[in-house]
Amino acid sequence: METIQETKKKPNLFMYLSLILLVVCAILSWQLIRSHKTITEQTDTIVQANQEKEQMILKLENLKKEYDQLSADNAQLSEMFDAEKAHVESLLTKIKNSEGTVSKYKKQVALMETRLKEYEQQIEELKKQNKDLIEENFHIKTILDSATIENKELNSENKELSETVSKGSALVTYDINIDGIVTRSTGKEIPTKKAKKAQKIRACFTIGENAIASAGNKTVYMRIADPAENILYVNESDEYSFEYQGKKLQYTAKEQITYNNKAVDLCIYWAKTKDFVPGTYVVDLFSDGNLIGTSQLTLEK
Repeated sequence: METIQETKKKPNLFMYLSLILLVVCAILSWQLIRSHKTITEQTDTIVQANQEKEQMILKLENLKKEYDQLSADNAQLSEMFDAEKAHVESLLTKIKNSEGTVSKYKKQVALMETRLKEYEQQIEELKKQNKDLIEENFHIKTILDSATIENKELNSENKELSETVSKGSALVTYDINIDGIVTRSTGKEIPTKKAKKAQKIRACFTIGENAIASAGNKTVYMRIADPAENILYVNESDEYSFEYQGKKLQYTAKEQITYNNKAVDLCIYWAKTKDFVPGTYVVDLFSDGNLIGTSQLTLEK
């Protein structure tokens, strides 16, 4: 009798073991499928990031070649183009060394490409103007009895050329950043978007390199318009004004710099005289009688 009972119990034990093994296999299969999916997603992300990195490197390598060509074709401006190329090479090194994500540098690369196109366009325009001027002068010199017309046209051409050079020699700003600032007791400046918290408005920017601009001491004026388009300034006296297009304008704040035709980083501050109101503040920057940059700051409640 005991033998018969033991024989009956054995199939039940095997059945339980089979069920347990089946459950374990199902769990392991599910984990395997999930791990495979995760690995596939991670691999796709890495491949996409590497592709973006290679594209960014290719763009920067092309920029280097373009600046080399510009330096070779325009020897008088080679120093300026070599400085731009050095900036490109610096960014290229950072990307190759994986200093930060590629997306962090997309905006800078796009700005460099835009700046290169602007240089190329300006050079082409100047070449065309020079060619037109040479052809016009040749035509005028062949007409011996048109001295009056010659003088008139030459004066007009000289005026246009002078205006072109004047525009090309004007300072230009880029990377303009406008922030509301809270100053800690340690002196550390903390950016804020809150109107009530802001103690100052800070404008930080770079004045670009310009080989044909006049060097020396320059004054950079900052003019801030509040959301109601009222200009923020100390008072209406001539001491706090400057000339622009034949008009006298009040400025918010100013800074003196020494400009040696190289890029200069600069920050200008305005400390509040009363609480800032929420809204959009427009910040204009002037120097040498020219508007050299504009940006905005929006303060929230």
